[in-house]
Amino acid sequence: MQIETLRAAMRGTLIVHDEASYDHARKGLLFNGSKPDRHPVLIVRAADVKDVQTVVRFAAAEGLAVSVRGSGHNWSGIALQDGIVLDVSALDTVSIDAAARIAEVGPGATNRTVARILTENGFAFPLGHCGTVALSGYLLGGGFGWNSGAWGMAAFSVESVDVVTADGMLRHASESENADIFWAARGAGPAFFGVVTGYRLRLQPLPRAITTSVWTYSLDRIAEVERWMTGAMRTGPANVEFTAAMTSAPPPLAGAGKVVSAIATVFADNDTDAGDVLAAIAASAPNGALDIQQGMPTPFDTLYDIIAQFFPEGARYAVDSFWSNEPDSLLGSLAAGVAASPSPMSFALGVVMPPDRPSAPAAALSVTGRAFAAAYAIWTDPSDDERHRAWLRATADTAAPVTLGHYVGEADLDRPGRMAGCFSPAAWNRLCALRQWHDPAGLFAGETRKRASRAA
Repeated sequence: MQIETLRAAMRGTLIVHDEASYDHARKGLLFNGSKPDRHPVLIVRAADVKDVQTVVRFAAAEGLAVSVRGSGHNWSGIALQDGIVLDVSALDTVSIDAAARIAEVGPGATNRTVARILTENGFAFPLGHCGTVALSGYLLGGGFGWNSGAWGMAAFSVESVDVVTADGMLRHASESENADIFWAARGAGPAFFGVVTGYRLRLQPLPRAITTSVWTYSLDRIAEVERWMTGAMRTGPANVEFTAAMTSAPPPLAGAGKVVSAIATVFADNDTDAGDVLAAIAASAPNGALDIQQGMPTPFDTLYDIIAQFFPEGARYAVDSFWSNEPDSLLGSLAAGVAASPSPMSFALGVVMPPDRPSAPAAALSVTGRAFAAAYAIWTDPSDDERHRAWLRATADTAAPVTLGHYVGEADLDRPGRMAGCFSPAAWNRLCALRQWHDPAGLFAGETRKRASRAA
């Protein structure tokens, strides 16, 4: 391989597997402390779009697969594969056209960074719930983010993308140009057949009074909490995000065992509207809460601080997700799983969606439902890997009878059939055909191609 030729042709950096810094760099690619035993030949940190094209062409000439890394938060370790890891985290520019209400964003920009810049300019976007996740993987997976009940899935607010395809060409894709690539870019996730180097996003006016109330109950009251949440979402405005967090009791409630916290966040334009909405929700809350916190101002930075507490750095993770039209059974199944979890760090989240959420255009993202949930196995001891992964899969199996499909950004992709289960049958068949057409040599396939074949 002409490694030095590649190095000289790039502005970015590359690390070869026999360099002293390689092992540290390889381990740093993923957020998850549980890392797959894969060792890429090269780790390349692109400095610009030209670097991306250069690396893709080099990989094609050398017969090496390319895995794209934005922030390394995909729980299944999809960014770390054999071949070449192409790190696009340095492509993180953000520019705003206020008159057009459009943002142009690089794939390495993180949710929290984009939120801060948008807030400073009076705009918002359905960004992801985890602040350190880059837009590359988040948007490619469909983007189930903040205030999605009112704003819709984030991928549906993407106006266009710039993509380096397997031939090394930079292509612009939108509903009117390279429409098949654009269709796939909205939801294909790790099954996408290219490298997105830029997004053009349609923005929303910034909600000026994002406000949250939290009611915490014993976990065995999950059925009451779900009925209340479902009723509130049926009659309330779509700009309410109502989430059940099923966890071990936080320190202020030490001794309470496992709890469910009903978290209602309203993305309101003023304090009066926020107060009225949360008061209406509170009026029907079940009696006997262990703790109540009402009317807390929660701008995006605060929301990200709250979410970060659920995901300690350095821990080991396994995750699965579920779309369903039966929130009662789904949340009940996950509550039973959390109650039996072998780790006090493991938890589950359940979100009840409003009935009048925005309609979805045709896209690879093709499975949703009235409720979404995710289960997170979290532990620290590598010798416990199998026990905690077994807990996650047993919990998922319990929820399977009411599960319509999975969200590719938080799916247990190591499990046979999970990749295909993130799409409708028609969307999956089309995605497979497009992958074959645009990437016949499987340049971007790697481990995802193996998983896809196991799912077929």
